[in-house]
Amino acid sequence: MATTHPQRSVTRLRRAKPAVGRPVLFSLLLAAAALGMLLLLVTGPSIGLPFAVGSAAALIVLVALAWIVAGPRL
Repeated sequence: MATTHPQRSVTRLRRAKPAVGRPVLFSLLLAAAALGMLLLLVTGPSIGLPFAVGSAAALIVLVALAWIVAGPRL
């Protein structure tokens, strides 16, 4: 019975799906979301509620997009 060396099987799996995403793009997208949230917190009292909720939803979508597109591959 032939056996496969454990290191070969692990490297074969990692070649197919790298564990690293796009760290620069991921950082930029998260930084943009953080700045948007800071801006929303600063200007929040002076803007309308529908616009604030829409902005918060857009920032949540931006964070989700950052994880999907450029985040670490799990």
